[in-house]
Amino acid sequence: MSTELPPAAAQEPIPPDESADVTPTDATSPDAPSTDEPSPDAPSAAETTDAQSATAVPGPRRAPRTAVLLVGALLLGPLLGGGLGYLVQAAGPATPLPALQPSVLPSYPAGALGSPAAAAAADKPLAIDGDLRKLLIAKPDGAADWDGFGFAEAGEYETVGQIARAQGSSATVFSRLLTAGLRRAVINTWEKDGVKYKVELMQYASDSAGSAYSRVGTESGSDTHPLPNGMEGAYYAATKPEKYSETTEEFYYGEGVTRRGDLVVRVEAFGGAQVNADVIRDLVKQQWERLA
Repeated sequence: MSTELPPAAAQEPIPPDESADVTPTDATSPDAPSTDEPSPDAPSAAETTDAQSATAVPGPRRAPRTAVLLVGALLLGPLLGGGLGYLVQAAGPATPLPALQPSVLPSYPAGALGSPAAAAAADKPLAIDGDLRKLLIAKPDGAADWDGFGFAEAGEYETVGQIARAQGSSATVFSRLLTAGLRRAVINTWEKDGVKYKVELMQYASDSAGSAYSRVGTESGSDTHPLPNGMEGAYYAATKPEKYSETTEEFYYGEGVTRRGDLVVRVEAFGGAQVNADVIRDLVKQQWERLA
């Protein structure tokens, strides 16, 4: 029995598929566009960089160094100063505290002061609430009557308007008297030895007497003299003549002013020659003593 195998059948070659005839495109073909050459319409590299720079978001701005240093100095200054001050105080000796209780205790009266005792110990104000006309000094012996320029009757009360009219600057004096707190006034007048005298008592409110006296005070000058015996005020006699406000007649003027409590004493003199200052001083003193 033969062991030889029969020969294999010869295979027929497979014909190529005509429909799949595809010619491969050469990358280096002259007809194909080259990827290495830039397109004429494409933007250049510099233009692209500028565009990216323009559209880039800016980063945060850095704080100025000077401002940072100033803020740091302001913060560190108080800390360093406080630390140095503490070290200086800690190194010094301790200051002893004062004693909690004084060596000598204040003393007080054993009992409370009652109302009658307190009233008796208080200063007594000058009680002048009666008729002021009774407090005027009388006309001296040998003196003649004088109408006081016709503004007020001798020995009687006078109004604020009458006082203002007698001073010349009526509106100013009227306002000043009312502002000063004038309550009432009396006047006495006479004429002796060719000199006309006028004595006034003007009572002001208790809290306005001091300021009223300073407004009524005499004119200052070389011929002004203080009143004697510690009396408040001054007196003087002018050495040059003056003229009346409504006439051309000349006269020599003299005045003395003092105060007692809420009463202002004023003595005026009008003479054809220089008046005697001693007479004015004596009249002011007499009227002041009569108020005691």
